[in-house]
Amino acid sequence: MTKTDLLIYSLLSLFLLIYTSVQAQNDTIQQNSVLWSKVEAFTPTIVKLPDNYNSTKEHTLIIGLHGYSGTAEGQLRWLSKPFIEAGFIYATTQAPYPVLHENGKLAYEWFLYDISSPIMLERPASDLEKKAMRTSTENQMGQVIDDLKDKYSVNKIYVAGFSQGGIITYLTGIHHHDKIDGIIIFSSVVDKDWLGNDNIEDGKGVRTLIIQGEHDKLVPIELAENGRDLLIKNGYDVTYKKFNGEHTIPMHLMDFVIDWIKKE
Repeated sequence: MTKTDLLIYSLLSLFLLIYTSVQAQNDTIQQNSVLWSKVEAFTPTIVKLPDNYNSTKEHTLIIGLHGYSGTAEGQLRWLSKPFIEAGFIYATTQAPYPVLHENGKLAYEWFLYDISSPIMLERPASDLEKKAMRTSTENQMGQVIDDLKDKYSVNKIYVAGFSQGGIITYLTGIHHHDKIDGIIIFSSVVDKDWLGNDNIEDGKGVRTLIIQGEHDKLVPIELAENGRDLLIKNGYDVTYKKFNGEHTIPMHLMDFVIDWIKKE
């Protein structure tokens, strides 16, 4: 082999080495990608009945929706007591998408939220977020409502959602306005861009209670009040109450919530 042949061979070998390395990196990137597929699945809803439950009589049903990185079990422990003591059925549904906490515990969320931008409405929702919102609202919540009505003696249905669960509560009130009587929003927002093919005016017959912390950093009060004003503009009967607090469900206002439900 001449020096020229050896040089050509060496250059070809170097090119193949570089090509193989780049191709391996591309394969690694592809192997680590995530593909979301829309499939039919089962979702848990935990139900707690009041002490005075009687299957021959109709009861008010409250469906609670937890926030981002929450669970149905946590929402049940946290929020069921005042509703149960009021004689209501309390059911809490688990969001479909898993979130892994740093401590290794698994929690859930409603619409594949891009947590790198934590305040909704300070950026447009991505197409994936909006599609997941619609799936949770139209498919999951519609089926949950129907299943609960089939199993229990129910006359009135209210959906109560916190934070991310409040967004799904807003959208459920509009999309499933013919199935529910009212929505209760804790520390949340709504935007017309998230409605899909729904007409916001369709839900104006659904009673609405909005409760918002004045010092909420994740849902600034002005964004929450923009949602309130949007509903009022479109003919909704809205009761709005703010409290001296941050991003939470104010348990000291639960008597107010119960009275609001009963005063229909």
